[in-house]
Amino acid sequence: MRTGEKGQAVLLVILGLSLFLIGALGLAIDGSQMYAHRQMAQTAADGAAEAGIMSIFTGTNATSPSPFATGSPPTAFNCTTTDTRTPCVYALRNGFGGAANDTVAIDYPATVAGVTLSSDPVPAIRVTVTRTLNTGLIRFLGSSISSVRAIGVAAIVNQSNRVPLLITHPTFPGTLANGSASLKVCGGPTRSIQVNSDNAIALAISKLVDLSHAGPNDPGDCTTGTGGDFAVFGGPATAPPTLNLGAVGRYDQPASPQRDPYENLPAPAIPSVPGNTTVVSGPGCPVLQCTLYSPGLYSTIMVKNDTALFKPGLYYINSGGFGNQANGNMLMASGFPPDSQTGAGMVVYNTGGGIFDLGSNSNANLVGADNTSVYGGILFFQDRNGAARTHNLGGGGSIILTGTLYMTNSLTVMQNQPTQYQMLNLGGNAGILINGSIVVGALTMAGTSFVTFNLAAGPFLTTRRAGLVR
Repeated sequence: MRTGEKGQAVLLVILGLSLFLIGALGLAIDGSQMYAHRQMAQTAADGAAEAGIMSIFTGTNATSPSPFATGSPPTAFNCTTTDTRTPCVYALRNGFGGAANDTVAIDYPATVAGVTLSSDPVPAIRVTVTRTLNTGLIRFLGSSISSVRAIGVAAIVNQSNRVPLLITHPTFPGTLANGSASLKVCGGPTRSIQVNSDNAIALAISKLVDLSHAGPNDPGDCTTGTGGDFAVFGGPATAPPTLNLGAVGRYDQPASPQRDPYENLPAPAIPSVPGNTTVVSGPGCPVLQCTLYSPGLYSTIMVKNDTALFKPGLYYINSGGFGNQANGNMLMASGFPPDSQTGAGMVVYNTGGGIFDLGSNSNANLVGADNTSVYGGILFFQDRNGAARTHNLGGGGSIILTGTLYMTNSLTVMQNQPTQYQMLNLGGNAGILINGSIVVGALTMAGTSFVTFNLAAGPFLTTRRAGLVR
């Protein structure tokens, strides 16, 4: 090779190496930029989708400060740079949608693979975020632009669940407060407790809440459970120190509110037959004489210095409430056929201003409607439009209740009038066993009571929840 040619070869090698180095450096710089934008785009898409579905879920999408009407059928749209619709606002808050090189597209898929959507008119929302970027050094080897894309999907889903404790008030502080009493959950679903209040101090937990044996690994006897989740929409942001989540449970905050699983169940019709009682003895009556109650319309049922036996059926209380006082014991009657509405159990519907008040130095062992009946396992059913009341369980006796204690006003009532809600007070020195669940506006616990939820016998509930699914 001639001397001049050697110099040319060196130049070609240097040029080749330079192009390689420029490409490698450009790939590193531009690749890092694209990765960062891709992560930001995913955050924006998820935030916009979750904000959109929560607005639809709560029914405020057309009336909120950032309204967006979905229409019927819902119409897809692209956000403008100054768009004030909820998904667009949340995408912009996360840095996307305010520039010409961004596209934020909103649409409403009718199905989502692997997810059981609710029957809501708009069960899902999809946000697709795209950003066009100018490349750096890599443009010398290829295109001068590139793009990043992210998709977030949020939905309202149906879930078969048995949440032992659902606190429904949407705004108040301290909607779950346990004072000096303890609470324990055995078995059940992954999520053991749900508190819907958006208040920053929705919880006032100062005594043990033991979820260490909750969850699907336990049959309901607190032997093999490995932990359950505690969910709250508001706060506090960190788990209270008296909350024992077990090995696998987690503290979920903020957690989207869970809708009332019975909100679409009509209130019972007023029975045409008045309730009646008879004095009985013999089999099924553990003492010398008992009072046998038949289903029907009652002004009040208050058991004192007596043992009451209840046939299966609906007990409609229209004024004075349902409960027991000193030495007032309540049991299910045996030997009677299932009722057409409630099956082998009973339902007490309370309206007219009275309260549920059980356990003042007395005992109760009652069973709610069959899980497959129209009442879906309910035992106590409080009027959803009733005036604010505080109901009581506990006070020295033994209480075993199988079924759901359904004591809540409707969400609309509590939103329009926050002080109109149902409170349940668990207190005294009683051992309280709930073979099922409680759905209540707010819950307080006092005295030295220890409340145990055993989900082995509890009803399955189909609930609606909203959140990210993709």
